[in-house]
Amino acid sequence: MKKMTPSQQKFLKFLHLVTAGLWLSCVFILAMLPIIAMRLSSGDEIYLYNLVYHFIDMFILTPAAVLTLCTGLCYSLFTHWGFIRHGWLIYKWIVTLTIVVTGTFYLGPLVSDLLDIANTERIAALQNPYYIQGQTIGIAASILNTILLLAAVLVSVYKPWKNLK
Repeated sequence: MKKMTPSQQKFLKFLHLVTAGLWLSCVFILAMLPIIAMRLSSGDEIYLYNLVYHFIDMFILTPAAVLTLCTGLCYSLFTHWGFIRHGWLIYKWIVTLTIVVTGTFYLGPLVSDLLDIANTERIAALQNPYYIQGQTIGIAASILNTILLLAAVLVSVYKPWKNLK
C-alpha cells in the first residue's frame, strides 16, 4: 500500500488531534453537564437540558468520534504505524472501537429516548424510572469514556509497550 508523504502525514496528524480533542472535550462536557441538572426545577428546563445534551452527543461528539476513527484508520493503513505493531496502538484501537460501537448502538439511542421522555413528560420525567436509570447510565458512561480517552491520549504521548513482535 502506498505510504503518505511527510506533508500528508502532518495534515493527517492535525486532523486526528483536532477531532480527538473535540471528542474528548464533548465527553468531558457531558460528564460535567449533570451538575447543572441538579438545579432544574421546571419541565421546560429539563427538556432544554436534554436537548442540549442530545445536540452535543449527536451533532458534535459523534462526528468527532467517527472522524477520529477514520483518521486513525488512515494512519494505520498509510503510514508505518500499522494496526498491531505496538501495544499502545492496540489499546487505542480497543478503546476507540468499544466507545464508538457502544455509543452507536446503546448510548446514542438512550440519549434520544431520554430527550423524547423529557419532551413528553417534562417535570414528571424526574419520576420516570427509565429516565432516572438512563441519566445514571449517561453520567457513568461519560465519566468512564473521559477516563478511557484521557488514557488513550496518555499512551499516545508516552507510547508504552512498543514493538510487539
